[in-house]
Amino acid sequence: MNSLTSITVEAADEFDDVFGLIDASFSVAELDLAGNVISVNDNFLALTGYDEEEVLGRHHSMFLSDDVVEAAEYGLCWVDLRAGKSKSVILPWITKTGERKWVEETVGPVKDRNGKVIRIVRLGVDVTWRHDSLADLQGKVDAIEHSQAVIEFDIAGNVLTANYNFLVAMGYGLSEVAGKHHSMFVDPEYAASAEYRAFWRALAKGKNRACQFKRFGKNGREVWFEASYSPVYGADGKVCKIVKFATDITDQVTSLTRLKTTLEAGCDAADQSVGRIDQSYDDVSVAWRKAYAHLEVSTMVGARLVSSVDETAERMTEMRSVADQAFDHAIENDCAIAALEEAVDVLRDCAREDAAIIKQINILEKCISENARTSSTVRTDIDLMRSRVAVVSLAVAEQANVTNQVSGELCSVQTALESSEHAFKEMVKASEDVSAIVGQTREASGILAR
Repeated sequence: MNSLTSITVEAADEFDDVFGLIDASFSVAELDLAGNVISVNDNFLALTGYDEEEVLGRHHSMFLSDDVVEAAEYGLCWVDLRAGKSKSVILPWITKTGERKWVEETVGPVKDRNGKVIRIVRLGVDVTWRHDSLADLQGKVDAIEHSQAVIEFDIAGNVLTANYNFLVAMGYGLSEVAGKHHSMFVDPEYAASAEYRAFWRALAKGKNRACQFKRFGKNGREVWFEASYSPVYGADGKVCKIVKFATDITDQVTSLTRLKTTLEAGCDAADQSVGRIDQSYDDVSVAWRKAYAHLEVSTMVGARLVSSVDETAERMTEMRSVADQAFDHAIENDCAIAALEEAVDVLRDCAREDAAIIKQINILEKCISENARTSSTVRTDIDLMRSRVAVVSLAVAEQANVTNQVSGELCSVQTALESSEHAFKEMVKASEDVSAIVGQTREASGILAR
């Protein structure tokens, strides 16, 4: 295997140490003017994964991807090298296993004593890790650029630059903000405050600040950002600038403000409703107390009425019984009078000749007739009384039914009042719960306001 020392036409002994250092630090390949490999060192073989016999005599392009080789720049590069010009490039190399590695190359011509280019030397360093890290970092930066509003300031607060998202959100062009102080985006009163000056002093000392900020865009338009101000350190370890990464949340804040307004209006309406319920409860409580008082009196009167009706019904039953007995006695009396009249007729037949007896019989017959007339009158009155007693008994029975019905209705009214009272108390309890929820909602709307 050839070493780097073979790349010179006439190598001096005093340069051996330098060449040895280069050979140890770089992947080295010697190429003829057509680009074919003449020699390589161990670092080159380790980088590409090939053995020496696999690369000697092969063209340099075997290590590169087709898109690089086919590009016009690749052919022009060889023209410049043959003309004696050097090149420094970073190219993606393809190893024997197909792995892509990024190599930083310095390619230059080797000349003889007459200044004629006789071969090309390539010195390379594997920078894959650095390239991937930078690509990853650049990807993150690009993602931030596309998704967030970014603006940079010097440590005094003057605008260095701003990206498209920030400028669109604020309504400015870059020329309108570059070199201007950050205070152009805040309320003048806040910009003049000690708090604002302390804000920038803290950033200049390396402190981060993240919060929701209200800013003012062009023509005083209110803009809200969810943002962080982050100090950036220079090579000397000191803060050299401030970068603000922000997300425009103006629409969300506007929606929350509307929601807060709606919540507050709803809370006010709920408070009024709860107040009306409380007033209604007081009014209903007074009505309940009056209703209960009337109900107690009505229940007492109803109880007395039921007792009186029951007693009247009992007396009417006794009266009907007495009237029935009197009527029965009147019937018996009629039968007795009829028997007496028959006996008088028999006595009259037996005493036809005796004037004294006839006289007594006439007197007796007159008494019997008077008694029969009286008995008939009494029987008629008793019968009429029985009819009246029956009618009154029926009325008393009907009154008893009505009285019992009224008593039942009074019980139903009492039950309904108790149920109504319970239901309204439950409603009042629910209104108290609503009042508690309204309080919590007000607290939530207060948080929204912050």
